[in-house]
Amino acid sequence: MPQAYIQVGEFPLRGHPGVPDGLVAYAQPTHADGTFDNDRAGRPRVRRIQLRTEAPVAYPKRSDGLLTDADWCWATSATRRWTTVVTRFGEHAEHIALALARTGCVALDHDYRSGKISDPRRGWTPHPSLANRQAIAEAARRDRQDEVAASAAVLSSQLAAVWPGVAMALATPASDPRLVWMVRAAEDLAQGRSHDGARAFVQAHVANTKAREDLPRLLTEAGFEPDALTLLGISRNPYIGLGGPVRAHLSGRTLDFNGWPGPHDIRLPAGQPINLDIVPGTRILLVIENRQAAEAICDHHPEIAVIWCHGQPPDAVLKLIKQAADGVNQVVICPDADLGGIRIAARVHDHLVPGARCTVLDIGTVEHVAGDVFSPGSREIIARMAQRHDGVGDLASACLRRGYGIEQEAPVRGALRHLLQAAA
Repeated sequence: MPQAYIQVGEFPLRGHPGVPDGLVAYAQPTHADGTFDNDRAGRPRVRRIQLRTEAPVAYPKRSDGLLTDADWCWATSATRRWTTVVTRFGEHAEHIALALARTGCVALDHDYRSGKISDPRRGWTPHPSLANRQAIAEAARRDRQDEVAASAAVLSSQLAAVWPGVAMALATPASDPRLVWMVRAAEDLAQGRSHDGARAFVQAHVANTKAREDLPRLLTEAGFEPDALTLLGISRNPYIGLGGPVRAHLSGRTLDFNGWPGPHDIRLPAGQPINLDIVPGTRILLVIENRQAAEAICDHHPEIAVIWCHGQPPDAVLKLIKQAADGVNQVVICPDADLGGIRIAARVHDHLVPGARCTVLDIGTVEHVAGDVFSPGSREIIARMAQRHDGVGDLASACLRRGYGIEQEAPVRGALRHLLQAAA
């Protein structure tokens, strides 16, 4: 019987047919101790091979323009199955795989049967130095998230009495990249720091004025009180959307939107009072979050006064909603059925004249497509809102029962149609 040859560790199969240019096939050991099984002739039995660059690379370099930052992290952080690679990169998967292998960033894993390299490949394995670097970076990201979460908890407790909206926003999960901006804003708020605009705020924190140009919208949607944004110095003149039998008055001049398709965006002037009134005889004022649905209502129900609130309404917009509400029989608040919508409904509802006839519409009562499931932090906030004994509490309770958000145009229009039919 032939003497078995004991091979320890991988070895190259140079000149093997089917190997792409710039790569070499390396036979992979069968066992964890680096040894192979042997065939009847005593030779190592090869069952797996890797295709790699021939010249060893200690620290492979990233190719410019091949992958985005997110794709690079994904590609070099762990072994990936070929099916998942194709799912992520589609028709570019083969080109990307070969480019990464030729620069030493990954090894392409294949089965080996009857002296042939099997296709499709099993996947790829990143270079150990790259995988280690990504593991260190991921650990650092987790540490930063833990630090941000700890700061958020302290600030939430510190600010809850004066700024409950800020405190609730700070309950955002640590994995959400927006939380670090909420914490920075909350720290400045707690320490009384103000800035000359949103860009100045960003510049002060990350030395890049364009790093977060949506900062006012981010903090507003998170639940920061408009007055808090004013103290931080990052508020902009708010907008209000008007449609139907609504009139706006400024310095003796009047804009009458009756008969015009709306809603029309009006930028509120700084330091000058603007007033709204409703054409006498108008029965309903609709305060709505979804713009497309607002447009449909303006088109098909021109007799309804419409205010599109541009997300979380600041105090200046709430004052105008209150003015307009004084001239109608009923106020209908129609937000998205999610945490942001519940907050909008609460702000509008709580700024109306006490005793005003107000309906908070739940768009989840009609056929809809389920949205994103609420996170534990969001569920906790919604549960607190559900304790209210009014239409806002009813909306929050319904959202909590469903467990997911709804923010599509069709459910908004359907719910409004049912309401208007009932009113008629």
